[in-house]
Amino acid sequence: MTEGFALEVVGDVIRISGDLDAQTAGRLDEIVASQLAAGRTEIVLDLADLEFLDSSGLRSMVLARGPAGDRRVELRSPSGSVMRLLDITGLTEVFDIVG
Repeated sequence: MTEGFALEVVGDVIRISGDLDAQTAGRLDEIVASQLAAGRTEIVLDLADLEFLDSSGLRSMVLARGPAGDRRVELRSPSGSVMRLLDITGLTEVFDIVG
């Protein structure tokens, strides 16, 4: 695990802290898969403590939408820099963004 990176599942919310990048994105993929295996039909990502997001992290967030891209993924409390990245990549249109 990368120092300063953490994933915590609280109820139906996955809290991400630190850097979501090439070294850590696979862990998010694993958590999302376990949530789906447990019967979750929607994914909720709390990004309030996300400090850095790169293309690998974006890829994991997009993959959480499922093979057809039709699963609902809610992003909570993204920072200004994360919102800018989502906007530049056109992903503000595919995620439900709250806060």
